[in-house]
Amino acid sequence: MKNYRLKIFCDFDGTITKNDVWINSLGKFVNDKNEFNIICEEMYSGKISSKETGIRHLDLIENFSPEKFDEYLDEETIDEHFKDFVSYCNDNEFELTILSGGWDYYIEHVLKKENIDVNFFSSKMIWDPVNKKLSSEFDHPDEYCRSCETCKRNILINKTNDLDNEISVYVGDGYSDFCVSGYADIVFAKGKLASHCWKNNITYFDYYDFSDVKRKLIKLTGRKNLKHRREAMIKRRDVIMGG
Repeated sequence: MKNYRLKIFCDFDGTITKNDVWINSLGKFVNDKNEFNIICEEMYSGKISSKETGIRHLDLIENFSPEKFDEYLDEETIDEHFKDFVSYCNDNEFELTILSGGWDYYIEHVLKKENIDVNFFSSKMIWDPVNKKLSSEFDHPDEYCRSCETCKRNILINKTNDLDNEISVYVGDGYSDFCVSGYADIVFAKGKLASHCWKNNITYFDYYDFSDVKRKLIKLTGRKNLKHRREAMIKRRDVIMGG
C-alpha cells in the first residue's frame, strides 16, 4: 500500500499550451508592440508584478473582436502528451488542477476544443461590447500580496492536506510559477522557472513535455514511500500559521 496521495498542479500558458496564449493570440490585438515588449521585460526583470503586467497589457488591446479571438485560439496547440497525462492522473486517482495567471476565456476555449475536462483557477476576462474594452476580475488573489493575478501558492496549500500525507506536485515554466514552486513537494520546471529554481536552491526535475513528467512520476510513485519536501512543508506551515 502506498502511504501518500498526489495532488498535481500545473501552469497553462507555455506548459500545457505550446505558446504563451495571452502573448501569442491576445497580443495580435496590440498595435504598440514596443510598449507590449517593454511591459514584458519589466515583469521579467522584477520591476512590475505579473498582475500589473496583465492589466497594462489589456489596456493596450485595440479593435478586439471575440470572433477573431476565437479563430486565433483555434490555432493554438497543446503539448501532444498532455491528454495522456490527464488519463494517467485519472487512472491513478491523482487530482489534477490547472493554476493560471491568465484568463478563463481562452483557457475554457482551448480545453473545450481539445475535449479536456480539468478543473482550473484563473482570472476572469470581461469584454465590454459597448465601450469596446477588455478588463479583468481577480477571483483568487492573496489578501496581503498584490503581485499575482491568481495566487497559485494559496490554492496549492489550501487544496493539499499535509496531515493526510498528500504530496503536492507542480509543473511550470515561467515567471508566474516562481512563488508557488517554493511550496510544492515535487517541482517540474523548464525555461525561466528552471532558472529560478536553480538560482534559489529549489529541488526540481527538468522536463521537456508531459511524457517526461509522467515517466518520472511513475518512477517516484513506484517507491511507495514518497515524503514531503521538508523546506516546502515548513513554508506551507508558516503560511497556514500566519508566519
